[in-house]
Amino acid sequence: MLIKAIIGLNFLCQLAMASEIDSFSHRFDRVLEDSSAKINSVANNLIEEVIDKTNRNSNNCNEIYLYQNLRKEFHNHFFGHFNKFISFSNEIDRIQTTTDKSIYSDFDAKDSIVLGIYSKYVTNPLGSIINISGNYVGTDKFEHFAGTGYVYFMSHYINQKTIGATMNIGNNDENGILGALSTGVISYGDMSAEFNGMRFWNHILAKQPDILGNNLGPYIKCESNKWIKTKNVDLAQYVDSSWDEALNCSMFRTQKMVDKVKKSLEKLEDVTGSSYTCPLDKQKILAIKAKYGEYSKNIINTEGLKVKSH
Repeated sequence: MLIKAIIGLNFLCQLAMASEIDSFSHRFDRVLEDSSAKINSVANNLIEEVIDKTNRNSNNCNEIYLYQNLRKEFHNHFFGHFNKFISFSNEIDRIQTTTDKSIYSDFDAKDSIVLGIYSKYVTNPLGSIINISGNYVGTDKFEHFAGTGYVYFMSHYINQKTIGATMNIGNNDENGILGALSTGVISYGDMSAEFNGMRFWNHILAKQPDILGNNLGPYIKCESNKWIKTKNVDLAQYVDSSWDEALNCSMFRTQKMVDKVKKSLEKLEDVTGSSYTCPLDKQKILAIKAKYGEYSKNIINTEGLKVKSH
């Protein structure tokens, strides 16, 4: 029983750790190479491979098989080539910060079982930061985009649940075992990536209207009983400043955690001479809030670093 508990805790912590990044440390050290083209190339090649595989194994444009096969490639860093490439490829220019050198370095066991214990004494690295068309975003965001985004898609577009109930999936995750209860962090950037992932999955076949009125699909359609790719995916069309946790600030489970992060940011300011107040650019996050309209209240935080109220 003890061994099973340890294994379960280890797996849970790996999942939770994959969803935390430091968007501040080393941010101004250098300009990251834009990785959009490389990631788009991998994404579009995988879509073509999935289409070929699905056509070989089924007839009459079976949608279930198509989505199942896409899901195998677009999932998380454990399953599927898409997120493995983003998380681990040497072809991607990235900023990598270890927990003990990050803004979470002062967290202890009472603050966060993941960031206070597991990542310091078992395995260390957080997710890394990459550049997507000028947006500095965590690699973890693409796991939320492809993984939980699919759950959103199934909830809202397939099972016809309200958008409020659907977006509450991410809110429950962030306030539950995959967020506040394990890492202590409630990431609005995660929830924005999930919302846009729902849009991406709907755009695959574009059978229903886009929730923001900007349907970028269909990427795939049925022709002569076979799936064909109709256009390339450009993931930069889904990524914006709301994915950047230095702009779309996270909230935390306790005031003690907020104070520790702010203290870490003050140390960065002393060392670099740059300002690290979150959000780094208030006007930019206010502008992107307007893009999401009524949905912004669930995925945009313009109030800065603070305790999440319930």
